[in-house]
Amino acid sequence: MLSNKEIAKAFQLLGNIMELHGENPFKIRSYQNAYITLRKTERPLSEMGDAELAAIKGVGDNIAAKIRELLNTGQMQALEKYKAITPEGVQEMLTIKGFGPKKVLAVWKDLGVETAGELLYAVNENRLIELKGFGAKSQEELKKLLEYFLRSKDKFHFGSLFPAAKQLVLQLSTQFPDAKISLCGPLRRCEDIVDRIEILMGWNGEKETLLHLPFLQETTLQEFGVSGKTQDEELPVAIFLCPDAAFGSKLFRYTGSNAFLEAFVEKFSGVDFKDLAEEHLVFEKAGIAFIEPELRSETWSLNSPKQPKLIEVADIKGVIHTHTTFSDGQHTLREMALHAQSLGYAYIGITDHSRSAFYANGLQPERVLKQMAEIDQLNAELAPFRIFKGIESDILSDGSLDYEEALLRQFDFIIASVHSNLRMDEEKA
Repeated sequence: MLSNKEIAKAFQLLGNIMELHGENPFKIRSYQNAYITLRKTERPLSEMGDAELAAIKGVGDNIAAKIRELLNTGQMQALEKYKAITPEGVQEMLTIKGFGPKKVLAVWKDLGVETAGELLYAVNENRLIELKGFGAKSQEELKKLLEYFLRSKDKFHFGSLFPAAKQLVLQLSTQFPDAKISLCGPLRRCEDIVDRIEILMGWNGEKETLLHLPFLQETTLQEFGVSGKTQDEELPVAIFLCPDAAFGSKLFRYTGSNAFLEAFVEKFSGVDFKDLAEEHLVFEKAGIAFIEPELRSETWSLNSPKQPKLIEVADIKGVIHTHTTFSDGQHTLREMALHAQSLGYAYIGITDHSRSAFYANGLQPERVLKQMAEIDQLNAELAPFRIFKGIESDILSDGSLDYEEALLRQFDFIIASVHSNLRMDEEKA
């Protein structure tokens, strides 16, 4: 079932691609607004009836019908119509941050550019300065955007893959309850950036059996096992197969980085680690303590006399960057505090937007004081739980913060960030 974020992204693409084709600006705006609204909607859209969907602010019957179509079929005909007349590479260019539909249209129609790679080539050939709306400076900025885009293409943040990876392990374990199954590779090491979901599976049967898993698509036989994509989010997956009897040895091998594995083999060259059923046996045969997967990216853990204790969820005592309905959050100050308390936290830091963030209902000074008074009341009521008074303050163009010094001094802490003029060069910044 499609998630709220996936549905929202479909409307974002629909709005952008319609703008590319010069369609009705009012319809475009409605789809863009739907994207903003739906990605912030907490309750799963799949659990709502048609009337509930239509009642969401900014949705209405037309968009609700398209949401239902997506949920029922996985597609939206209105979007498919435009995708059919738009090269795939042009659609991809619409996802380049800071490069909007109007500029995509210009390079597509006027220069015949249809992919991000072709666009970078055109930039390097100095061709964009021929186009209206482009100059030497904007061309240079675009070059940086493109280089970053191409460098990070097909890569994912850990947090965007991990939930789907856990779900996939659960689905495989449900379908094959007797099989040994585990995440492996960079995802098991909790690397910040990963390029796919990697899973190791103890398997003594035919690989072809795994070609028709209901929760994977585009499955293909590989020398190592099977590759494919998740059904809903189309995230890349590699399932490595090994005999049950060697599962521990293979899990060790498919988890550590190349540098770690090479150092391990060199350090324990006389020990045979083949065909071990459980991973912990590898470390026992080496005569060292178990090294957690998160510590197997670098080699220092092999020479450490004592392995460090990893931070766990239970170690988190509070959170310090949160928004409430005072600005653009979805829950009241009281609701946020009570929820943090229910999670076992000792404190929460409230950091709504400062006044310059008018688009996010940023707080004028009088509303800051009102929030501070409410925090004082809640602190007295909920003690020893503590609410810290914070603000997410804009850094203004002159380098100052968003309020007078007297008000700034009343905060317990300040998160300072730039929200506008995001294309400053290093010297200006």
